[in-house]
Amino acid sequence: MREKKQIFLNIRRDDVRVAVRENGELVEFYIERGDTSFSPGTIIKGKLIAIRKELNAVFVDIGAQSAGFLPLNDFYLSLPHRKSDEEGLEFLVQVKKEPYGTKGARLTTFIAIPGRYLVLMPYKEAFGVSRKIRKEKDRQKLKKIAKELYTDGMGIIVRTASSGEDIRVMRADLLEIKKTWERIENKSKIVEAPYVLWTDEDLPIRITRDLLDDSVHEFIVDSEEAFKKIKEYLSRKKSSLIKKVKLYKNHTPMFNHYWIEQELRSIFRRKIYLKSGGHIVIDETEALTVFDVNTGSYKGKETTEEMIFKTNCESAVEIARQLNLRDIGGIIIIDFIDMRKKENQEELLRLFKKQLKRGKARYKIVPRLSPNGLLEMTRERARKNIAKRFVESCPYCRGKGYALSAPYLLSRFTTWLEKKGRSLLNSKVRIIANPRVAIYFETEGKNTLEYSCVKNKMHIEIIHKESNPIELVEVITYNNDEVIKEEI
Repeated sequence: MREKKQIFLNIRRDDVRVAVRENGELVEFYIERGDTSFSPGTIIKGKLIAIRKELNAVFVDIGAQSAGFLPLNDFYLSLPHRKSDEEGLEFLVQVKKEPYGTKGARLTTFIAIPGRYLVLMPYKEAFGVSRKIRKEKDRQKLKKIAKELYTDGMGIIVRTASSGEDIRVMRADLLEIKKTWERIENKSKIVEAPYVLWTDEDLPIRITRDLLDDSVHEFIVDSEEAFKKIKEYLSRKKSSLIKKVKLYKNHTPMFNHYWIEQELRSIFRRKIYLKSGGHIVIDETEALTVFDVNTGSYKGKETTEEMIFKTNCESAVEIARQLNLRDIGGIIIIDFIDMRKKENQEELLRLFKKQLKRGKARYKIVPRLSPNGLLEMTRERARKNIAKRFVESCPYCRGKGYALSAPYLLSRFTTWLEKKGRSLLNSKVRIIANPRVAIYFETEGKNTLEYSCVKNKMHIEIIHKESNPIELVEVITYNNDEVIKEEI
């Protein structure tokens, strides 16, 4: 059965959202809001800050808060005529991965400018065909066309959308991209670094250019303005897919009408439930992401081995979907349930690899499961993890996932009192804490605090502060004219 693929484009005042469904299931989600100056694809005239050979890195000023990171090999291969110590050197770079947290943007000097049917590589003489075109016959045919379009020592990649298109349409697309490159080059000669020379199209056009192909059943847009822009773009590109673009006219918000809003909530869940009754727990750290597969309340008549195999297979499909949906990158560890049969392990691995190929991100995966059922892989990520765009560190636990208990904090305060000893004599101590901790101090810690007050002839005042993290207990000591502020 052929998959039914749908694209939904939702335009709002503060953001633009795109959802992609396959057979009624959400598989991709994109959102864009605010400034996109350093989003992937942006071409910048940068300035060399430093070359760090021990880190295999070149740091480039691109006008962002953090310096951009360029691999050393990339720098030397693309600019062989430059000296390695030319600090202040100005040259063109393209954002490969957007800035993430405190990390600067990852850059490349191998610039690529995408069109509807082709990608132009001004600094790299090579011919390629999209990985999504798998039939060797089609690949050879398109590679031949790419060579016919050969231009001025530049490289060309033939995109999936070009399959079946006339060479004249592709040539017109190439001409448009070349004009873009000429404008970029001309501008680069008159501006000082750092300077943003070119940013990619707005999200509605990018989605049309990159995702709309023969596999799409319908492309539904809820903005008349965006609808007209997309129609104009496809008309200019002489695309037959223009008939697949439809305007949503219902009064109910589109994402609500198609139940996409409800599906999006799964992006933020730590636990994903499977239809069989099993579940997957997702834990993300700074260094890696772990998927833990559990049978949970599995319901079925199979033997234990069959039940485990079925749960693992269902999990493999869902994990591949979540990787794509959340755009999780870096090191990934999957803890499948242990299986005894080697053929089941091999079949599970084949299934998982097949599901991963449906996504666009590059990945590397170990050839077999570990004896404990662990699977290790790495996955490229161009953008910030979708879920992390909408969450922030918990103000209570400071992002750890747990917080020190009120009894332990009282114990630490008691230790502080013992350490200070007679220096607190005739002083006033003010404790500022989260209400949950403050209430515990006032109730369970009442006897301890009263004893200290009597012993040291001191006064203790407890202040409730809602904005304080659970673990933060501030102590201000007033002793004669001296004021001491501490955290315990």
